[in-house]
Amino acid sequence: MEVYLESIKTAFLIFPLLAFLITLPYLLIQYHKYGSVPLIRSSIVYTFILYLLTAYFLVILPLPSKKEVLAMPTKVPQLIPFTFLGDFVEAFKDASGVLSFLKSPIVYTTLFNIAITIPFGIYLRYYFKKKWYTTIIYTFLLSLYFEITQLTGLYGLYPKAYRLFDVDDLIINTLGGFIGYLITPIVTIFLPDRDEIDKISYKRGKVVSIYRRFLAFLIDLFVSTTLMFIIIVITRFNDFMIPLIISIILYYIILPTLTGNTFGKYLVKIKLESKNKHKRLSIFIRQTILYLLIVFGPIIVINYNNYINGLIMLFYILFIIYTYFEIFLKFFGRKKPLIYERLTKTENISTVYYMEEIKDDTKKEPSQDTKSVVQCNKEEVKDESRD
Repeated sequence: MEVYLESIKTAFLIFPLLAFLITLPYLLIQYHKYGSVPLIRSSIVYTFILYLLTAYFLVILPLPSKKEVLAMPTKVPQLIPFTFLGDFVEAFKDASGVLSFLKSPIVYTTLFNIAITIPFGIYLRYYFKKKWYTTIIYTFLLSLYFEITQLTGLYGLYPKAYRLFDVDDLIINTLGGFIGYLITPIVTIFLPDRDEIDKISYKRGKVVSIYRRFLAFLIDLFVSTTLMFIIIVITRFNDFMIPLIISIILYYIILPTLTGNTFGKYLVKIKLESKNKHKRLSIFIRQTILYLLIVFGPIIVINYNNYINGLIMLFYILFIIYTYFEIFLKFFGRKKPLIYERLTKTENISTVYYMEEIKDDTKKEPSQDTKSVVQCNKEEVKDESRD
């Protein structure tokens, strides 16, 4: 039992690092598909990853030294199915009672091999919506992966296998996954259905949150910085300011003016929209204010401050302070558009679309994005858009 607890402890220690590494790809996938990242979905996905990590460590840990493995007798794979049933009978005969029988290695090892894949069956049925036969196949493949890991000595890290490949483990693990599939309705009785989670995600995705915009901003910052360095290499400018300004104009101003979004906005399903008659001009002015004055403005001003009038500099500093304060409030839930959005009458809209269900259920408006489809009551959509 102590060995098992140590493996679980190791998984919990490693998990924060793994979670950190997968968070950005996870957010991109969720925003691109649904437009939002509900807490319930994230909890399910991350606990599933934690479970897989824990199961893996339970299979491979503790790791012996190579010297210890070389001293071990060569482990011959056990390829006869259902051998464990005979071992059960022998253990029952040798046991002095029920408690003694349950404490025998064959019993608790078998129960452990069943228990290790029960959560896998639950996740497959509840979140991934797999059929019973698909769950059996996937659980078998997971178990086979574990057994191959042991058979190959941790993929060749060790000179030979330090744990036994047992065909009975494949059978027992697969049984555990099927049991997990069967008990899923009981275990998840208080959890929302996967379809309901998707519906909530799509509804929330109609509203473009500041966090979604910030993720797009980080992606765009990476792309624009890469573009700037490419310009520096091609043009061989000694001063980075001119390549910076060129990359800002090309990527942040011209591209959104023509297409309505940047690469970052495209990934998180955001598009710029204007309420003005001259939409492209409004977007052009918006992007110029935002990126030449607000985002990169301080860098440009510091480098060219000798050419700027003192009074203009004062007004610029006050404008920057006020704008950054508005952005700060936005992270805490303020719904009022930012100053450059109010001035140009522009906004970020979500491009995650879904079908609207009319009350009489006789007419349906087709989705513009067939990959992002969910049925939703029309009145609910209107209430969400007001927010």
